[in-house]
Amino acid sequence: MIRLKKNQRWTFPRYQAGLSLIELLVAMVIGLFLLAGIASSYVSSKNSSVKRDQVSLLEDNGRLVLEIISSAIEHTGYTPVNAGIMPSQFITTASDVVDDTCEDGTNNVMNTSIFRITADNSGSDALGVIYHGDNTIFTDCTGAQLSANCRLKPVPSTNNFSDAARIYNSFYVNSSTDRLLCAGSRSSTPQVIAEGVESVQFLYGVDTNGDNIVDRYTNASNIAGLWNNVVSIQIAVLVRSLKPVKSVAESKQFTLLDTSITSPSDRYQRAVFSTTVKLRNTL
Repeated sequence: MIRLKKNQRWTFPRYQAGLSLIELLVAMVIGLFLLAGIASSYVSSKNSSVKRDQVSLLEDNGRLVLEIISSAIEHTGYTPVNAGIMPSQFITTASDVVDDTCEDGTNNVMNTSIFRITADNSGSDALGVIYHGDNTIFTDCTGAQLSANCRLKPVPSTNNFSDAARIYNSFYVNSSTDRLLCAGSRSSTPQVIAEGVESVQFLYGVDTNGDNIVDRYTNASNIAGLWNNVVSIQIAVLVRSLKPVKSVAESKQFTLLDTSITSPSDRYQRAVFSTTVKLRNTL
């Protein structure tokens, strides 16, 4: 038998009694607040990342569009010395696109029906340019190559057909899909250059006194038969993000050269890109 000393009492092990319902509810509320904060931070970070990606893609699309159009425009009117003078540098009528036979019996144009005539359109313009192909310049705006049998030769030849050596390019926007299209003479269908392009506008720098300096810029509707006097072209494109990135829908007005465009009220980011291209082969 265990005897207790004087003033000594029995002691029993202390067991944990557990959490009360109130303590459990308080812990759950604190956990929910922490979880909400983490979720909010994640969503905010995710949205910022998506917006950065979309803005970066928008800028890349804008620069790409200007680069491709500018490259084709710079070749406008190109013709080697032995080819003679090109009667038309722009596609202003359907008859400007000449489907001719090359030396090997093939044709220089795959499909004459895909080209758009250079003109001012509601919302977006169209531009068509023409140049000769030789062993230096032989691709259309899609990158497709003119057959070697169609290209102009380095020296005059009895088989040096200038009509068969022509390369045609036409640029326009498909308003239902917001895609910029290129119709090239070596392609049977128009090719997509970039998505998210809502409008493209052109102004033509006309030299009226023969000094190779622009005297006025005008649109295609007011050029009044002075196509062979065009020495530079201004380009402006309105590009939008491919996904909605703004937190609130809004409508904004954009100025593209001589045209004002009001965007629909939505959450897409938009920007205008512009440049001026000198036509080196007409100076």
